[in-house]
Amino acid sequence: MKPFRVWLVSFTVVGAVAGNGLAGNVSGRLELPPPPERPPVASKGFLDRVENPLAPVKPPPVAPHLLVVLEGEAKPESPAQVSWDLVGESFARPVIGVPVGAEVVIKNVSNTARSLVAAEDPKLIPSGPINPTGPKSFRPTEANIYTIGDRDAPHLKGTVVVVNTKYIATVDATGKFDFGDVPEGSYKLRVFFKSGWIDRPDDTVNVPAKGKHEVSAKIPAGYPLKK
Repeated sequence: MKPFRVWLVSFTVVGAVAGNGLAGNVSGRLELPPPPERPPVASKGFLDRVENPLAPVKPPPVAPHLLVVLEGEAKPESPAQVSWDLVGESFARPVIGVPVGAEVVIKNVSNTARSLVAAEDPKLIPSGPINPTGPKSFRPTEANIYTIGDRDAPHLKGTVVVVNTKYIATVDATGKFDFGDVPEGSYKLRVFFKSGWIDRPDDTVNVPAKGKHEVSAKIPAGYPLKK
């Protein structure tokens, strides 16, 4: 065991020197206001919607629709692969973050074939159905927001947020997020919700050379989006 441990330490030191310098662990929390109100009824049935006085309807969860991003001067070095599961009538996550140039692999784990298309760029996803037996992939080449759906299933929607950074964090129900190790430097912290960037000042985050760095960001009531 001793020779293995010595070799591992040596490898770690070399990797740190060859990279972009030392890195610190960056994590934090979003100060979330109450969830936005439920939207009005899109299609009316035989009866008007009435609130249940005995069991109030829970507010819609906002965490799956939130992303936190750290953007610096450096662009993503080696594009990663991002997996996105299609689980029946919805995506496993309604919103995903993707670095520019990364390959997005959609895995259909349902029993239904789907023909997916990006509303903003019909040529982004290769044509043809994505069958339960095989994945489909595409590679966005510029920062943008794409709405992915199936024309035959209007309820099936997902959002792909393409950014010029690999430091993208999801948010849990309490507002916590974690970027892991981030190279020393100055970054801008931005917050995405559902279909656009939240209208708020972009915080400057100065990441130290080592150690843990805690950040926090306040989200304005109503989750207003930039226009």
